[in-house]
Amino acid sequence: MSVRPPIVGAALWSAVMKNAGDRCECKGVCGKKHTDRRTRKPSRCERYNGEHVSKRGKIHLIATPRDPVNEGDFATAAQLPARRLIALCPDCYDGVRRIFKQAEKQMAPQDEGLFGAEEFFVNPASKKQADVGAA
Repeated sequence: MSVRPPIVGAALWSAVMKNAGDRCECKGVCGKKHTDRRTRKPSRCERYNGEHVSKRGKIHLIATPRDPVNEGDFATAAQLPARRLIALCPDCYDGVRRIFKQAEKQMAPQDEGLFGAEEFFVNPASKKQADVGAA
């Protein structure tokens, strides 16, 4: 059931998949309740690499950072070692990204910039100069 690794970062992706046992490592972080089918206890996602799902087709697991908040965004995964990456199926990956995007939107906006802008403010000498500066 193995899937061919991506062209870029094949060794890293293969190491992550080997550590995960070619199975999605999500334990509910995506927002879904992953439970074992027999015991109904919380468990890992049931998706395997190369598995065929009727609605989605063939599953290709994605290697992504275990902690995207502290380890950078999803695009920097290729720069991390395999032990700091996790294998996720596309559904769980989309769920995790959706949750992080919602959390970013709910964060309070930054009050001040890196540098104070008060020292650069100049009072306009005339009304015409003020109108030009407002545009």
